[in-house]
Amino acid sequence: MTDESQKLRLLLADDEEDLVTFLAHRLRKRDIDVTMALSGHEAISAANELKFDVAVVDLKMPDLDGIAVIEQLRVSQPFIEIIMLTGHGSHESAWEAGRLQAFRYLMKPLDFEVLHNHIQAAWESRHHRMKAEFEEKLEALMLSTTSPRELIQQSDELRQEYEQE
Repeated sequence: MTDESQKLRLLLADDEEDLVTFLAHRLRKRDIDVTMALSGHEAISAANELKFDVAVVDLKMPDLDGIAVIEQLRVSQPFIEIIMLTGHGSHESAWEAGRLQAFRYLMKPLDFEVLHNHIQAAWESRHHRMKAEFEEKLEALMLSTTSPRELIQQSDELRQEYEQE
């Protein structure tokens, strides 16, 4: 399992450079490790290189929209929590964000403290989800494994898998 005391790793993807720079600066002051992406492709590239706890993704970007980014993030990082941020909200995009299990769907402009609180809540949700799945898999492993040596080996492998997240 990951250690909740480690620094939150955030992917911030939005094509509005001034907004991304401003938010990254403020979030870093809150001891958050921020990676900025100014396009959907940059966000996917960053996610192929690094693991993130939370992503804040703009819905409308010129190269790859937020929905496509979320779909690709879900494949490469299944435990990531995603906050969709948009200035172009609609019922359709809100429904799509829900279908993709976005943690929140927030409208621009928004208060920095509100965004920060949602990022923190998403991080906590991620840890709870990971812990619950880890414990469920460990319990199933204990019920299915016959030898103590096999149990130790497989539980160590399971622990390492979750620590990498």
